[in-house]
Amino acid sequence: MTLSGTSRAVIVVVLALAALTAAVATFMLPPDRQLGALVRLVVFHGAYTWVNMGLFALAGVVSLVYLVSHSGLIVAWATALRRLAIIAWIGNTGLGMLAAYLAWGSVNPAEPRLRATFIVLFLSGVVLGIDYFAARDRLSAVVDIGMAAALLWLILGARNYVHPESPVMNSGWEIKGPFFAIVGAVAVVSLGLSALLASRVTAERAEASAEPTSVA
Repeated sequence: MTLSGTSRAVIVVVLALAALTAAVATFMLPPDRQLGALVRLVVFHGAYTWVNMGLFALAGVVSLVYLVSHSGLIVAWATALRRLAIIAWIGNTGLGMLAAYLAWGSVNPAEPRLRATFIVLFLSGVVLGIDYFAARDRLSAVVDIGMAAALLWLILGARNYVHPESPVMNSGWEIKGPFFAIVGAVAVVSLGLSALLASRVTAERAEASAEPTSVA
């Protein structure tokens, strides 16, 4: 997948508009009675997490398609989605800990959601190591599928992974509206970045295949 200069420019503009939309939607959230304006950070983190989990799931689906098709275009997208999902999860982990500390004054390592977060972070490191050091597309694809399945298992297995009271879903549309707007905007940003990364992966692979091999 190779993007033209015009395509890249369009993607950058879309990324900027989506990021602006996410920022506006975040500030549209009304202050909470207990958390005050910090509820905006908490809700943004929740929306970010939804999209981040979606990236891992999409990487698994695309990798499954690659195992069937063996398409170079598909493997470029799988690689891009995998790397972006991992980078996003690293940032998401830090954001979640910051939100917990600012909102509730502490970060509880025994909290099931936090344990699950760090398990995913550890697994992400393993996946990234396989991606860069093993450099085998089929192996990476299988690992992507396993990662998506593990993430699903963690979510279903940790009863408190999602807040039991489901505050966003049980709120009015003054909360749900901005929340879903943030989810949509962050998803657009993620897909745009994935397209740019997929183009870069394609270019790197083309350069690697064009390099002359030395003959002893």
